[in-house]
Amino acid sequence: MTEPAPPALPVAAVDKPRRFRIPLVWIIPLVAALIGLFLAARTYYEQGPTITIHFKTGEGLEPGKTRIKFKDVDVGQITGVALDEDGAHVIATAKLAREAARLLVDDTRFWVVSAKVSGSAVSGLDTLLSGAYVGMDAGKSAEERHHFTGLEAAPIITFDVPGRAFVLQAETLGSVGVGTPVYFRRIQAGQVTGFKLGENGRQLDIQVFIKSPYDRFVTTDSRFWNASGVDVKLSADGVQVNTESLASILAGGLAFQTPDGPNDEPAPKDHHFRLFPNRTEALKQPHTTVQNYLLRFTESVRGLSVGAPVDFRGIQVGEVTAIHPDFNSRTTELGLLVEVAIFPGRMQARPRPSNTTFFGKDAGDKDFRAFIDKLIANGLRSQLRSGNLVTGQLYVALDFFPGAKPAKADWSQTPPALPTQRGSLDELQTTLLRIVARLDKLPLDEIGQDTRKAIVGLGRTIDEAEGLVKRLDGLASGDVRNTVVEARAAIADTRKLLASDAPLQQDLRASLQELSRAAQALRHLADTLDRHPEALLRGKPEDKP
Repeated sequence: MTEPAPPALPVAAVDKPRRFRIPLVWIIPLVAALIGLFLAARTYYEQGPTITIHFKTGEGLEPGKTRIKFKDVDVGQITGVALDEDGAHVIATAKLAREAARLLVDDTRFWVVSAKVSGSAVSGLDTLLSGAYVGMDAGKSAEERHHFTGLEAAPIITFDVPGRAFVLQAETLGSVGVGTPVYFRRIQAGQVTGFKLGENGRQLDIQVFIKSPYDRFVTTDSRFWNASGVDVKLSADGVQVNTESLASILAGGLAFQTPDGPNDEPAPKDHHFRLFPNRTEALKQPHTTVQNYLLRFTESVRGLSVGAPVDFRGIQVGEVTAIHPDFNSRTTELGLLVEVAIFPGRMQARPRPSNTTFFGKDAGDKDFRAFIDKLIANGLRSQLRSGNLVTGQLYVALDFFPGAKPAKADWSQTPPALPTQRGSLDELQTTLLRIVARLDKLPLDEIGQDTRKAIVGLGRTIDEAEGLVKRLDGLASGDVRNTVVEARAAIADTRKLLASDAPLQQDLRASLQELSRAAQALRHLADTLDRHPEALLRGKPEDKP
């Protein structure tokens, strides 16, 4: 008997894993999410940096509306405006374009642009329609920055303008302000960018910017002066009127000029210059040596003022520095002392500080004193002269007077005293007074009385001669009678000459009266010239009621 066969074993089957399949319904949301992430990343990348700007007020700032412009191109927008913690300032938050990120450096400047009208310019008129915006000036620093302090006004000169800045030192500001133009040969070459009080408190430091190419004409020898308005100067040289331009008359201005000389190297940046009050003072020939002298005058110094020129044959070699009386209590003599500053270097063509010549020596030098003594021995004197008869201004003239009385310089005084000569107008007045004095000494009354006595005596003589002729007339005959007739005619003519209404006596009286009037007129002329020397030009001044 056979055993039954065992049942067949089951065959193993491999179960393949199922693949994950995304339902079609999820494909669209996933694609949208991917696109959104891409756009978000792109927006964040292109959005640019966020900055904060501190302003004093929020005038003209509107979140979401106020634009930020660089060279009139929109580079950002104000996104928020809020007060800072202490409430003293306004913090404006702004988002800038990605390409503007490189402009955010340490010295970058921001300011609010709005319509403004000043004495020299009108700006921001386009904001009347479009609204205010924030201006931007990219700096040149390499340090990145995202927090800024806004300016109160737009900068006068932006960083991309070529040129150089300088500092002018002045005693007063006058009509100079930020934006005041600076002229070179009446061409606007720059502007005033700011000013501040000096560290010592005695002067003002005025910052100016001279644009290229005019900045290369500014050397260390350049002279700056105030050209504001109309410069009217009344001096011994007359009335001088100077102005730089019509704009400088209305809004003020500065000007500069570089004198001819060997130094033509441009001045370095931030070089300090002195600001002179006017063109005349600025262009005066520089002096390296100053010598002070004392002049004593006995005539009136009316019309002479401090700053009046000291002239040597048309060349100004100095100026008056002080005027005060000099009273000698022992002799009761009253004079006037005039102190003058002489610049010997102006006697040279082009003095240089490094080249000391004979004229640059000190007044204490023996050779120089001997030279001055020799000039005085040859007639060098100081004299007051009228610079302008219309204004009556005087100046001090140094000149040679060959006929002057011998005199010497007093080197023992401090400062040394130089001899003087009376003025020409004063000499004329003295001569007139001398003539008047001589006329006053003439005994005109006695001459008139003696003349009348002589005429009366001559009348009696004629009467006696006429009686004699009458007696002879009865006795004479022939030729004698003819002679008597001629004698009678001569006596009649003589009597006519001696009559009270005769022309001889009238002419004699008129001559005496003319002499008296001439003396009175000369006396009045001398007095008028003493009080009004300009009367030689303009005539007698009108009497005030």
